[in-house]
Amino acid sequence: MPSTAEHTMGRESASPVDTRRIDVSAGAEKARALRIVSRRFGSFEVPEASVLHFPQGLVGFARLQRYVVLDHRPGSPFKWMLSIDDPELAFAVANPGELVADYQPPLALAARLLNTAPDALALFVIVTIPSDPTRMTVNLMAPVVVDLRTREARQIVLDDPRCPPDHRVVRDAPPASP
Repeated sequence: MPSTAEHTMGRESASPVDTRRIDVSAGAEKARALRIVSRRFGSFEVPEASVLHFPQGLVGFARLQRYVVLDHRPGSPFKWMLSIDDPELAFAVANPGELVADYQPPLALAARLLNTAPDALALFVIVTIPSDPTRMTVNLMAPVVVDLRTREARQIVLDDPRCPPDHRVVRDAPPASP
């Protein structure tokens, strides 16, 4: 069964917070680059200024503090958040606004935690795709927020019943009436 770190799929829609703003070339300086070698993604260089820094790591991955966001494929709403500290680990991520119609991003909380303005933030969620992709879920309880100016990032855990850790993206169709 593919894990969260191995497989993505989905659809696209409008959203106020756009993960496409997290780009490996955004604000990157040509002077310094990191060489990454990964079985899944191959060998490539990433501008040091494109690296996301998670001082506290992700939940369950506290020691892995540097990541880069890669496009899944052109036009896809999905991206890969690849650990630079362990290039064999990558999480499928997406903009929740593109997958959950009524999602209300916790921008005020995120801005306060990262000490920045809400418009300087990008927010995305980790996606889990089981062997049956119609059972795909997103973790709304623990979104990832990024200060686009400093590249500091944090996974925040919300105490909100409207934000479950396993929100189904594809809803079951209502039973057909006879």
